[in-house]
Amino acid sequence: MNEELLTRKISNRARALAVPAGLALATVGRGVRRAGAQEQASIRLTGWTSSDAENKLFSQIVQEAQTATDVKISYEPIPSNYPTKLQTDIAAGTVADVFYLDSLPAPDFMSNDTLLALDSDMSEAGVKAEDFYPGLIASFQYNGKTYGLPKDWSSLAMVYNKQALTDAGVTAPPTTWDELKTAGQALKDKSGSGRINIVPDPARYFAFHYAAGASIISDDGTQITIDSPEAEEALTFYYGLYKDGIASTPADTGAQWPGDALAKDYGDIVFEGNWVFPFLQENAPDLQFGISEMPTGPKGKATLAFTVSFSAYASTKSPDAAWKVLNYLTGPDGMAKWTSLGLAMPSRPALAKDWLAKFPEREPFLKSGDYAKGWQLGVGGQAFYTDATAELQNLFAGGQDVKTTLQNMTKAAQNRIQLKK
Repeated sequence: MNEELLTRKISNRARALAVPAGLALATVGRGVRRAGAQEQASIRLTGWTSSDAENKLFSQIVQEAQTATDVKISYEPIPSNYPTKLQTDIAAGTVADVFYLDSLPAPDFMSNDTLLALDSDMSEAGVKAEDFYPGLIASFQYNGKTYGLPKDWSSLAMVYNKQALTDAGVTAPPTTWDELKTAGQALKDKSGSGRINIVPDPARYFAFHYAAGASIISDDGTQITIDSPEAEEALTFYYGLYKDGIASTPADTGAQWPGDALAKDYGDIVFEGNWVFPFLQENAPDLQFGISEMPTGPKGKATLAFTVSFSAYASTKSPDAAWKVLNYLTGPDGMAKWTSLGLAMPSRPALAKDWLAKFPEREPFLKSGDYAKGWQLGVGGQAFYTDATAELQNLFAGGQDVKTTLQNMTKAAQNRIQLKK
């Protein structure tokens, strides 16, 4: 699945803090904030939705946020090319007060004074970083400040065709890399083709990279650490599935993405997120599929956490109202209502129990909340992601070997990612 389609599968939300009525001029927290004595505070809110059902639900939640916060909200969804439109509007100074921000490009926005720091408002409202899964809130923190609150999230898990595994003599879904390779070989022996469907994409491969104990950037943020023995082990395994004919790619089978391959019976095991549920329900309603956590690698469990925040524009004229709306939408009530659609999971652990009661079959996705790594690659990470994708595609096309791929990815990261001094 390409990055734009991936991000469109992940959900979002917002909230606003009304300026006290009766004050023509108030100095609170960040500085001077103006509000007419009888004026209702108002903000503009933008984001994206991927379906009519999603848009309908979110519009309803916006109305509820408006009532709860006493802030007039003008909801202005962007139907396509959201990242480009967001950047264009920011450059022009016409961006909405509150907007969705995907975790991958977030560092670029956080590092250039585009976003409003939320820490003082969070403190006053009793909102803590610990209220959210650690890998999610960390995606919107930079230099000790918080610039967004995660509205929801999705992780990668292993999605498989139950009957196909049974027919191939695989009695249980694989839980380790060795078991995955064995199951993949059994599926190939049964069908004559690679039935694990993978993509040459960092948004999938890096889950294996982390499971081998490899990293992208050193813990202190000063070095690129992609090319390591652990990384070579991970990429050798991941690409090896394809090289040995145990796995195929969507392009090989004529599918658009791995979930599509599963739906069309072009593959039996894929590594996708919670967004696969509505897709399979619509496109393969009779398919009996199961979900398991990602197979454990040499250094343990790992997966990627895809998330989107509600963030506020640094130059908004209504910072109080923007915070109040943002806080409601990422708060317990707003988040519970939004994630009730099942498109994504609540980013607050306190909401997990009730969400699982409604969607018990999705537990493997939610269980990874404590160890999932945020889908983020630092300042410049968005550009690096594009370069890294090209390197993986070249590897899968036979244009280079694993060592060269890791060396080239390292060079790309050094050119793109801004490290700490």
